[in-house]
Amino acid sequence: MDDKKHIVAITALIKNQKGDRFLMLKRNKNEIAYPGKWALPGGKIEKGEKIIDVLKREVLEETGLEIEDSKKYLGDYTFVRPDGHNVVGLTFAVNAKSDEVVISSDFEDYKWLTPKELKKIDYIKGTEKEVELAFV
Repeated sequence: MDDKKHIVAITALIKNQKGDRFLMLKRNKNEIAYPGKWALPGGKIEKGEKIIDVLKREVLEETGLEIEDSKKYLGDYTFVRPDGHNVVGLTFAVNAKSDEVVISSDFEDYKWLTPKELKKIDYIKGTEKEVELAFV
């Protein structure tokens, strides 16, 4: 494997219409990275795609939600997947146009949470920093 190549991922912290909750999705147990953990929706950036377009595409595919055109940068992260691929990710806060979620088959469940409720679920570590920044 070429150690110089990276997967670039874009992650969305989606706020509900009131702006007091955010959406978490429970990953399927057969996922390569973080199976069964609660996570923010997102995915890989495709060649030539703008970040807002990735956010809109991935959020719609994974949650059935449309989001507004604005985004707020929250932070970045890196990890190595079990298959050896290095992932570089960027997380952005976005606002949902509705609160009616329809999750894709990549996920088992979803929850709209307040920042304090994050501690009650088995989530991917590091998410707490992004949640804190989104609700400052």
